[in-house]
Amino acid sequence: MTYAISVSQAASEGEPLERYGEWREASACKKAGDVRAGVTPFLAAHLHGYDNFKWMLYGDDDTVFFVDNALDMLEELDHNMPYFLTDHLWFPDQFDGQPVEAHRKMHPNRSAPRCLPCGYQDPLHASNGTSSHVPRGSYKAPEGCPCTLETLCRAADNAGYWGPECEWLKASYPGMWYFEHGGAGAILSVGLFRHPKLKWAKMEKLFNVDGDAQFMAAVYQEAALLPTDPGYGFYRPQVTLFDPGWRGEQTKGPEDSEWGVVDLGNDPATIVERLQNSLSEGYCGKDCEDSLQHMLTTHIRARYLAGQVLPNSVQSGTGGFVDEQQATVHLQHKLATLFQRYIEQKGLQRG
Repeated sequence: MTYAISVSQAASEGEPLERYGEWREASACKKAGDVRAGVTPFLAAHLHGYDNFKWMLYGDDDTVFFVDNALDMLEELDHNMPYFLTDHLWFPDQFDGQPVEAHRKMHPNRSAPRCLPCGYQDPLHASNGTSSHVPRGSYKAPEGCPCTLETLCRAADNAGYWGPECEWLKASYPGMWYFEHGGAGAILSVGLFRHPKLKWAKMEKLFNVDGDAQFMAAVYQEAALLPTDPGYGFYRPQVTLFDPGWRGEQTKGPEDSEWGVVDLGNDPATIVERLQNSLSEGYCGKDCEDSLQHMLTTHIRARYLAGQVLPNSVQSGTGGFVDEQQATVHLQHKLATLFQRYIEQKGLQRG
């Protein structure tokens, strides 16, 4: 099930900080939960009112948001700009003029099209082009004020990168070959929902699109808007903000063997290990601390974690498989507890 969580402006007046909305299942969809995944954000924004929140956290029921880090990142951004924030995108693994169907999709794909926030400034990138840091992929993302297909295709640094006349990007079709990873989550601005064409997007024509792609497909089809990278990880290839990926000896995630895609995400076990190491030793290395202090989400995917961070009590479900619901709750609690201890130890807690 997909939930929408809105960060309310009314919190300072004693109102709840978090509010929730969901959409019942629809019958005419590709698989269970697809339409619900696409409709829930629109429902939540409509029910709670466009003047009662600034940002919406959007993810699966096993997506964990690190809210303190998210609030720090969002302080620098204008919630009135129509932002669809994520750095965890699916996209074909190469461009060679062949149909996109001929290539594997991978996530998170560093070459996937995205803009940077409007007015974004990063000390690792010099405006005169002298920076020694290589951005994600082989293109320099433009500022998106807001981010549109035209913005990406016309950006001077991207000229020709998406093929003549930008046809490779256009052929990737947002929502089919180019979309956010639902489990990694996204953060949506109230400005996105205030867009006149997005108050109630038409979802019925998107039933042939997978659940975690339906929302992005609706946003693109109705308002021609595309994702914006929060920026911090763009010039830091060791940092992924939404669902940091596999590290160490394991370089592929669980989806590789199942669907023939390239899966570089979904690694909550490593986040648990990093938090534990930092708490016990006081420091877990520069890249490790950088990731812990900027990560925004992790996608638990508990069924893949047997023998890693789960106690025996949740590793012996029916038929010898992990009890996924118990495992998810266990990991949610473990991550929340460890992260709270971490930000307290580092003096990073808010308020």
